Amino acid sequence: MIKVSNLFYSYSEKPVLDDISFIIDRNDFVGVIGPNGAGKSTLLKCLCGYLNDYRGNVYLDNIPLSDYSSLERARHVSVVVQQPHFEFDFTVQDVVLMGKYPYLGFWQNYTNEQIVQTELILKDLNISHLSNRHLGELSGGEFQLIMIARALNQDTDILLFDEPASHLDIHHQIRIFTLLQQQNLKQNKTIFAVSHNINLAAEFCNKILILDNGRIISFGKTEDVLKNKALREVFRVPIEVIKNPYTGKPNILYNYSQNGEPND
Repeated sequence: MIKVSNLFYSYSEKPVLDDISFIIDRNDFVGVIGPNGAGKSTLLKCLCGYLNDYRGNVYLDNIPLSDYSSLERARHVSVVVQQPHFEFDFTVQDVVLMGKYPYLGFWQNYTNEQIVQTELILKDLNISHLSNRHLGELSGGEFQLIMIARALNQDTDILLFDEPASHLDIHHQIRIFTLLQQQNLKQNKTIFAVSHNINLAAEFCNKILILDNGRIISFGKTEDVLKNKALREVFRVPIEVIKNPYTGKPNILYNYSQNGEPND
């Protein structure tokens, strides 16, 4: 579904991504973790075409990403980045409807079917009550939910998320990742999600990619990648990986004493 080959990227000659190569299979749910400055957000922006001055290759369905027009990309990939900016104070319904823009003809208005689909997305996320609110009236968490709703409404095979659960309380974090997992398992969506919450990624993603200093440290099945040694070296804290007694998934513990000193 997505193939990255020998990808390099720099900001003002400062290397951020250093010879990145991996393949994401169709219907994978990949969680991307790593410390601040590891290159996670930059990698996501390269995958969706927001950044195109990289060296190396990115392919979607074996076609170079550079061969897609912006409209064609929007029909294949939907993206939620951190802190998106809007020039106007749109209503929530208007913003979520924008997900249908890639499917409109020249000067074509939204169809009744597209409006109904938008209302269903709002209902699924339990945010129908926000429909007529303006963006400027929303909390940070509400705004994040609206961006996710717009991405889902775009109805693409590939979903890219940069911190989809940021600004949300634990209830909504779990709800969002549950919704993404359902999209992955029931709607056959391929998902690539950057997350600082390792336990959420461990619980819901079938694969994990660990980045550090612009390089891939490990990539593979979640239970194979989330190991004490790799996590301790990357995050530089005494991490312990145990099995969640309720779900059987890897669970990350931080082995600190009450005075803040590592126990080991």
